[in-house]
Amino acid sequence: MISIVSCMLMTLQMNEFNTYLKNLDYSHVKDLCVEKGKLRTYRKKDFFICQNEIERFAGWVKEGTFQYTYIDEEGEEHIVGYSFTNEFVCDYSSFMKGCLSLVNIQAIADCSVYEISRHDLIEYWETNMETQRFGRYVAENLYEMVYERLLDLYCSPEIRYKKLIKRCPDLKEAVPLKNIASFLGVTPETISRIRRKLEK
Repeated sequence: MISIVSCMLMTLQMNEFNTYLKNLDYSHVKDLCVEKGKLRTYRKKDFFICQNEIERFAGWVKEGTFQYTYIDEEGEEHIVGYSFTNEFVCDYSSFMKGCLSLVNIQAIADCSVYEISRHDLIEYWETNMETQRFGRYVAENLYEMVYERLLDLYCSPEIRYKKLIKRCPDLKEAVPLKNIASFLGVTPETISRIRRKLEK
């Protein structure tokens, strides 16, 4: 069964966190995951994929939240992303290219996911010109999201925090302060100072 925490997270509005989901109708891909995929349950702290492994499945998150982390060469862990209910979960580059994953993807609540194989997704992309075009749009949207995050690094921590919370106000309820700080590349103390300043 999905935990009470998972149910609470499901009620929060997270649809603006991952901007690649904007401007495209993913309903056909979601339906594909449900029809062709296998429903799997992940308990809190279970890994969907570990860094330096090959991603073999992509998933549509029916319920729950996954956290993406990167372990650098000095062993430091950095939070680099999230997947929430009604979003996709996978290391897309590893999944499509068969290369080693650059991230860990871990459940931070009990999750249920419709998992689909690379073969089934590629078969869908190659159905016709329209689906091929859609697959290209997905890759372009993912690129744009990563590019926007890169440009955000040149903004002050306060601006980055304000932009994130404006886009996804419920994030504060779903993710601890220290995790938001890691995602933004700053210390928890910096986020606390920014919050105090904004509350005045």
